[in-house]
Amino acid sequence: MPSLTTITLTSLLALNALALPTAPIAKRRGNGYCLNRDEAQQIATNYGNLIATYTDNLANAALSPDFTDYSESVNSLIDQCPQGSAALPLPLLGPSFTNRSSFELGQGQQAPINFHQLQLWHSCETVVIRWETTNTANITNVRPVVGMITMETCEAPAGNLYPYYIDTVYSEFDAAAWLANLQDAGFCPLPTANGTTTSTTGAVQPAAPPAPGAH
Repeated sequence: MPSLTTITLTSLLALNALALPTAPIAKRRGNGYCLNRDEAQQIATNYGNLIATYTDNLANAALSPDFTDYSESVNSLIDQCPQGSAALPLPLLGPSFTNRSSFELGQGQQAPINFHQLQLWHSCETVVIRWETTNTANITNVRPVVGMITMETCEAPAGNLYPYYIDTVYSEFDAAAWLANLQDAGFCPLPTANGTTTSTTGAVQPAAPPAPGAH
């Protein structure tokens, strides 16, 4: 009889497969490889480090050139509280990043946060993690943010630092808690009826200009 963990992972991956949008890019799939636990953990660690301690070198080694990232949570947060000139408004269900270069530009402008892996599951080509961060803003009583990330992989070329790339990511997290933290820290003040904006501390600030290139 299969274990409860196996049944849970199978159900989780099946639900993800039903819910995922169709990627606009023809994706490369594996050629019969099957990740072991250590390889799956390395993939999860690489992605966590891209969030916590981003470098271009790691992005180049860990992500495929046509890396694609889908996250309604990211798109919602960008639309409500853009951080950095690369944070342009996006359709909620569209891709957040459509290649490795766009991820490097966007993630490279973000402040580092801690990234704690809570659980990990994997199949032959896919890694799923549940994660938490507890310092999305420098405030007292910061709200923790928990999320789930599904990472589809593909084989990297010979000579790459890691044998497998992260090819496609589907990620969702508690964007409401993250946004509330940013607002409590004085970022992204709330709009008022007269066109000014008011922070959560009640201070009135000029309305923020649109991000460069916003549409």
